Amino acid sequence: MSGHLSGSVQYLKGVGPARANGLSKLGILTIRDLLYYFPKRYEDRRLYKKILELKDGEIATVSGKIELTDVVAMHPKLAVFKAAVSDGSGIIFAMFYKRPSYRYDVFNKLKTVLVPGTRIILHGRVEIFHNTRQIRTEEYEVLAGDETDRLHTGRIVPVYPGTEGVPCRFLRSIIKQAVERFSKYVPEIVPPGYEKTVDETPVKYAMEQIHFPDEFDKIERARKRLAFDEFLILELAMLLSKRQHSEKRKNRDIRILKNLLTPFRQKMGFDFTRPQKKVINEIFMDMTSAKPMNRLLMGDVGSGKTVVALSAVLLAIENGYQAAMMAPTEILAEQHYYTTKNFLNDLSVRTALLTGSTPRSKKRDIVRSLAEGSIDLLIGTHAIIESRVRFGKLALVVIDEQHKFGVMQRHKLHRKGALTEEASPPDVLIMTATPIPRTLALTIYGDLDVSVIDELPSGRLPVTTMHADEPFAWDFIAKKIREGRQAYIVFPLVEESDKIELKAAVQEARRLSMDVFPEFRVGLLHGQMKGADKEKAMLDFRDRKYDILIATTVIEIGIDIPDATVIVIEHADRFGLSTLHQLRGRVGRKSGVESYCLLLGEPKTDEAKKRMNTLISTTDGFVIAEKDLEIRGPGEFFGVQQHGALPLKIGDIFRDIGIINRTRKLAGEILSNDPALAGRKHLNMKEELIRNYAGRFFLPQTG
Repeated sequence: MSGHLSGSVQYLKGVGPARANGLSKLGILTIRDLLYYFPKRYEDRRLYKKILELKDGEIATVSGKIELTDVVAMHPKLAVFKAAVSDGSGIIFAMFYKRPSYRYDVFNKLKTVLVPGTRIILHGRVEIFHNTRQIRTEEYEVLAGDETDRLHTGRIVPVYPGTEGVPCRFLRSIIKQAVERFSKYVPEIVPPGYEKTVDETPVKYAMEQIHFPDEFDKIERARKRLAFDEFLILELAMLLSKRQHSEKRKNRDIRILKNLLTPFRQKMGFDFTRPQKKVINEIFMDMTSAKPMNRLLMGDVGSGKTVVALSAVLLAIENGYQAAMMAPTEILAEQHYYTTKNFLNDLSVRTALLTGSTPRSKKRDIVRSLAEGSIDLLIGTHAIIESRVRFGKLALVVIDEQHKFGVMQRHKLHRKGALTEEASPPDVLIMTATPIPRTLALTIYGDLDVSVIDELPSGRLPVTTMHADEPFAWDFIAKKIREGRQAYIVFPLVEESDKIELKAAVQEARRLSMDVFPEFRVGLLHGQMKGADKEKAMLDFRDRKYDILIATTVIEIGIDIPDATVIVIEHADRFGLSTLHQLRGRVGRKSGVESYCLLLGEPKTDEAKKRMNTLISTTDGFVIAEKDLEIRGPGEFFGVQQHGALPLKIGDIFRDIGIINRTRKLAGEILSNDPALAGRKHLNMKEELIRNYAGRFFLPQTG
């Protein structure tokens, strides 16, 4: 039956090769893809609100007839196409704002489509000026006026995300066709005998209602029914992966020798916190056991994850093995490299840095030395997982900010081993400064064991965070520097941009050093500087050669500067919540000393206001992560769409905690009764598992 769903969309009525090509840009290649392309929202087109009743600022959908159109130049950089639309109660002006560089092509197209006499549906924000109503048009749909309009109006109408050449109206028509012809072939995943664990709604009915609901209350029920299947398959994949990993064995012997660990601890000058000690014990137990480690380390900004990871690295090296550390960007890889060198400079640890920018000749030397075993620790980016990069004796892999990597990238690094096929799988430690609730961690990283550092080093005070303006910020910085402190000023750009009116680090460093802080020493650090120059800038700042360091987000992870107690973030409304929290973590690193984070810039959106208010109200990384997840949604928060971590189409890891817990329990029961899913009643489930997760989480390509 699944063969019906694997057919090409090209052969649906009204599609053809050209439109199939457009659909492919949306990831729609098959009938199954089309059925699982869900609406982004729904509009109640059974009864439209009258234009006369619309309130200023509300998001509304209205229907009416176009009376006339016009193009108005607002100023040299902006023009607007206006369409006067009436519904019998009043007139509203549909506004289409465009920049001059491409407005004429767009406006000419609008003129040919939005002609007087045409019936239209408009969606957007209502604005009222001097009793004149207008709507900033986010979406519009022209009604054909024939009987096919019953699909597009007079009902609860699904609105799908489209793309150039694939309008929502067309998507709605072909999805309706697919639902009517093929929804009966969507398989029931939950096997016989477990029906009581799931809503009794048949999956066919859920598919019909999620696309073309009879009533609004049926949408969420349908979504939950389809989400249950989605999470059940995910939990099965996680459990199978974890089981498969736990069955592997290492043929190396790791013992706690303390040849490097003891001098490392003595050199630190501080003791580990209780959570750090607990996590190190968990990691060491994993590394000295016969099973390969597969562990996630969550810890807030400044909680000391790096020294924990370095403890694991030194345990591997003092036993005669190699370690690798991979970061998602060159900047972060470089920061790890210089931070590690600073920590290990008196220890006999041979360290190298490998990124895409490493010169070819140097890269050849590193690859050769690595294979020979004369490099103990390799730090780098994706360059580490290139096929020619081979380790002589790899025992440990540390991955920073896992959610910024694809799952397959992580697995490629995991498969790196000695030059022989018999090599043991390396121990894997994954770090993230994006702490998340444990239930969500079990879903996102369900194939890993989870460790948490939930305590800052002793004596650290919370960073006071406030919204400020420039005059206050500059006076505050000057006052603190005179008290013997140092300050960061962070800008979002390196150079000024014509397209975005944001202050840039290079120009502002020049202005601030000459006009605002002439009595102080001002340094500059940004991502386009060479690695050695970046390292020098940070070390000079640490050594107090600068009072103020002007930087971009390159300092998001960096060397600890204990005397830096103020950070000012320009255009704070433009940064994500996670980045703001990471930047704030650059200060507050000296026990017993108060530190401050000043946020500059007026938030222009509700989302930006929420981000800034959250940062001001709490310094708890777990609370901030939850709010960030709430504001952005799981797709952007975890990068799942971009990086393929979870192929969720309808499940919501934030809202569906109850479903997740039920499916995790059910997946465990099913696998305990049928570990290989070999039974006939598990056939649909197994096919779905292979389709979604073959090649992910170490699962095989075939069943």
